[in-house]
Amino acid sequence: METTDLVSVTLRDAEDPKSESNDDDDDDKLTEEFKKEKLEDLKRKAFYSVLLAFRAETLTIGNKRTHLIEKLMKELNISQETRISFDDNIQENLIAHQQSVISKFKEAEPKPLTISDKKPPLVPTYVATLGSSWGRVNNPHALVGRRVRLRMCCEDEFEDFVVKEYNAKDEMHGLENVDSNAIEMDDELSWVDVREVPPEDIIWRDGEAPYF
Repeated sequence: METTDLVSVTLRDAEDPKSESNDDDDDDKLTEEFKKEKLEDLKRKAFYSVLLAFRAETLTIGNKRTHLIEKLMKELNISQETRISFDDNIQENLIAHQQSVISKFKEAEPKPLTISDKKPPLVPTYVATLGSSWGRVNNPHALVGRRVRLRMCCEDEFEDFVVKEYNAKDEMHGLENVDSNAIEMDDELSWVDVREVPPEDIIWRDGEAPYF
């Protein structure tokens, strides 16, 4: 065959409408497959949403809803394996959500008061004035062991203390905070010159007031 004949045949093939028709068929097939996959995905999402709504309302599904689910599976072409997979996924998510809520609730609960949470020892407000009279107390050491109710400066309430020590150098007594039943609460002492406390802010227990 001559060269001109080959060129003519090639041109006829290029212009053959059957070739273009095959290309269009391929495109149509891809479009149909995409639509089918998209539709199947939408069906699975719809079925998952129904299961999630049922499980969120109650963990148990009655006969009526079971029948409805089976009908949906048939209508949407959902396999039993897919349903089981969805059920497991929903159950895990619900359990994780419940645990998260419980954890947040526990964090929000007030914690019990511990020794470390108690307020720090009182800063000495009534400082010593060296040389001040001890009144009827011949020896300031004699006040050790006495119970006293004290209202510190700028406070409204009285607090109970026990005199635990006396510092002769600073002429101050170390007070330990106690509860109403005389149970010791704090290990550290609050150092106060009891002579400088106004009479209306101090109440001596277990004996006569020193009357400084």
